[in-house]
Amino acid sequence: MAARGGAKSSKPPSHLPQHMLDYLWQRNLRQFIYKNIIHSATPLGDEMAHHLYVLQALMLGLLEPRMRTPLDPYSQEQREQLQALRQAAFESEGESLGTGLSADRRRSLCAREFRKLGFSNSNPAQDLERVPPGLLALDNMLYFSRHAPSAYSRVGNRLVLENSSREDKHECPFARSSVQLTVLLCELLRVGEPCSETAQDFSPMFFGQDQSFHELFCVSIQLLNKTWKEMRATQEDFDKVMQVVREQLARTLALKPSSLELFRTKVNALPYGEVLRLRQTERLHQEGTLAPPILELREKLKPELMGLIRQQRLLRLCEGTLFRKISSRRRQDKLWFCCLSPNHKMLQYGDVEEGASPPTLESLPEQLPVADIKALLTGKDCPHVREKGSGKQNKDLYELAFSISYDHGEAEAYLNFIAPSKREFHLWTDGLSALLGGPMGSEQTRLDLEQLLTMETKLRLLELENVPIPEQPPPIPPPPTNFNFCYDCSITEP
Repeated sequence: MAARGGAKSSKPPSHLPQHMLDYLWQRNLRQFIYKNIIHSATPLGDEMAHHLYVLQALMLGLLEPRMRTPLDPYSQEQREQLQALRQAAFESEGESLGTGLSADRRRSLCAREFRKLGFSNSNPAQDLERVPPGLLALDNMLYFSRHAPSAYSRVGNRLVLENSSREDKHECPFARSSVQLTVLLCELLRVGEPCSETAQDFSPMFFGQDQSFHELFCVSIQLLNKTWKEMRATQEDFDKVMQVVREQLARTLALKPSSLELFRTKVNALPYGEVLRLRQTERLHQEGTLAPPILELREKLKPELMGLIRQQRLLRLCEGTLFRKISSRRRQDKLWFCCLSPNHKMLQYGDVEEGASPPTLESLPEQLPVADIKALLTGKDCPHVREKGSGKQNKDLYELAFSISYDHGEAEAYLNFIAPSKREFHLWTDGLSALLGGPMGSEQTRLDLEQLLTMETKLRLLELENVPIPEQPPPIPPPPTNFNFCYDCSITEP
C-alpha cells in the first residue's frame, strides 16, 4: 500500500478475515492511514486511492454475515439483546415488569412495548427475519442505545413515550425505521458487493474512527427523525420519507466528508426544503429551462399567469363553500355557506341545514361589503382560535382557520372561518388577499404558477424542439460605415 504511482493494481481480494483486521487496527494502522496518507500533503496517486477503496470495501464486507443472517427466535443471546433494547426505552416500566405480575401479563406488556418501539409485530423476531438487513439492524439499534444514550433518549424514547399518546398515524416507528435505514446504508455503501479492479471511490471518514458504519447509522437515524418532522409525515408517508433520506445521505456521501462530524454537519444542512429545491433545479437543468433566454421568458409570463390565477381564485369565491361552525363545546355541528357576489363587491353568507343543497345567492340573508373589510387574519391570530385555548383539537385547526375583520358601526367585528381542507384554505385566503389588493402568497399559488409557467414555456418553445438554446445572446453586429441605404419615401418617381 505504500505506492503512490499510477500503475494498475492486481485483482483485489474478495474477503478479509476479522482477526486480520483486528490485528491491523491494534497496531494503529487505521490512525496511520488517516493521518499520514489520507491527510498527507502529498496528493494521493491513483493506485493508492484504489488500495484505500479496496480496504474500505473489505472492512464493510465484514458486515455481510450479520446482514445475511436472520434473527433466531430460539437464541437466548438474541432474545436478551431485544429485551435490553426494550428496557432501554422503557426503563421505569421495564423494572416493574418482574414484580407482582403474572407471566401472561408480563408477556402482554412486553408485546405492547415492542409495538410502541416501532416493531410491526408484537414478536420482534418476525421483523428481523428479513435479509438484508438481518441481525445488522439489531446491531445498529443496540449500538445506538448504548453508545449514544442521550440521542436514543431523545429519538427512540421520545418516539415511544410522546407518540404513544398521539394518534398512530403521526408516529415515526423507530424499529421499522432502523431496519429500513440499515438496508439503505448497505445499498449506498455496497456492503457485500465484490470489489472493482479499477475503482478509487473511497470515503475518508471511514478511516477516521472505529465502528464507522454503526456511527454513521447513529447520525442517520437522527436525520430520519428530523426529516419526518419536517415533512409532517404519517405512517402512510413512510416510503416517501425514506426516499428523501436516501437522497440526503447519497448527496452528502458524494461530497466525501473527511470526518463523521463533518458528515453530520453537511447532512443536517440539507433539510427537506433544500432537497425539494435541488430536485426542482436539477429538473429545470435537464429540461434546459434555466438558460437566460428561458428565464427571461418566464419572468415576462409571470404577470399574465398570476392574473389568471387571481381570476380563478375569485371565481372559486363566487362559487362559494360550505363551512362548519365550531361551537363552544368544540363540536362541528352547524353548517354555513359563504360566497362572493358576481360583481366582487359583496360577501354573502348564511346558515344551511345538513344535507341541503348549496343555497342560491338571493336566499343568503347576511351581507358584508368588501369595501368594509379591513384585514385578513390566519392561524393563531384568528379570534375564534385564541378564544378556545390551546387544546389538541384547536392545534389541529390552526392551519385551517382564517378570519376577516370589518367595521361594524364604531366597533370592529370578525367573520370567522374554518376551512374544510387545506386546499380550500389556500383558495379562500388567496382570493380574499386579491380582493384586498394584497399578494397571493400561499403554497398552492406557488405550485399553480410553476405548473402554468412550465406548460406555457413548453408551448412557446415547441418550434424550437431539438434546437440548442445558447447561454448568451448572439453579439450585436457593428453599425455600417454609412447610412446611405436609407430610402427617402417623399420622393416620387416620374
